[in-house]
Amino acid sequence: MAGAVVKPNQIYLLLAGIVGIATAYAFVWITQYYTEYKYRPVSLDRRGFGDWPRHQHHRRLSVGFECTGVPVLVISLALLLAYFFGEMALPSTPGAGLYGTAIATMGMLAPCAYILAMDTFGPITDNAGGIIEMSGQPEEIRRKTTAWTRSGTRQRP
Repeated sequence: MAGAVVKPNQIYLLLAGIVGIATAYAFVWITQYYTEYKYRPVSLDRRGFGDWPRHQHHRRLSVGFECTGVPVLVISLALLLAYFFGEMALPSTPGAGLYGTAIATMGMLAPCAYILAMDTFGPITDNAGGIIEMSGQPEEIRRKTTAWTRSGTRQRP
């Protein structure tokens, strides 16, 4: 029937959104893994790779390839899943897979405001600590701002 309205299978649209949220979470984890000193890529760079400069260069290059390859695999999987869920939600509708990827994109962008706010919180408290030092405030106040800066969350000074 031409012009008939197709009722979407909403569970697949929900799954496309969940794929987007899971992708955002995966990107946060991947970024933390490749930039935090506790994990292998950065701790290897701090300890050194060996005696020869060429070993250092090759290891750093391989970690560089690895840290760009993992996000490519994650985004590829997310696109395939979201496209599939879009096709399953609106069968026999042209462009349904693209609609699924658009829903996944919205799911991936949903936590962006929170992530950006948390990323800017550390520098703001660090600046506050610098102002406290320059104004000659007691050391107790500086310890309170440093407790916030260490992990991004409130800790006891």
